[in-house]
Amino acid sequence: MTLTRLARALPIALAALLLGGGIAHADTYTAQFRGDGSSDFGFALMYARWDAAEKAEADGFTDPDSQCEEIFKFDPGPYSAMVIWECTR
Repeated sequence: MTLTRLARALPIALAALLLGGGIAHADTYTAQFRGDGSSDFGFALMYARWDAAEKAEADGFTDPDSQCEEIFKFDPGPYSAMVIWECTR
């Protein structure tokens, strides 16, 4: 192999090594939050959802409405409720 071929091949090999390794992707973070609510006026489910959203925001989720999904809801009546939200970022 001549020096000219080596000089041409080295930058190509270096670029393939650096770019071919892929770009590092940050791992996604998923967490579940339980929200509990009770109310004498029938707003328990709304309070439970607010509780889950506040816990998600405290954990660093900036927009729980778009980053979270309600995966479980226990609503036996209008006076007590429990929800579980799963949030991913």
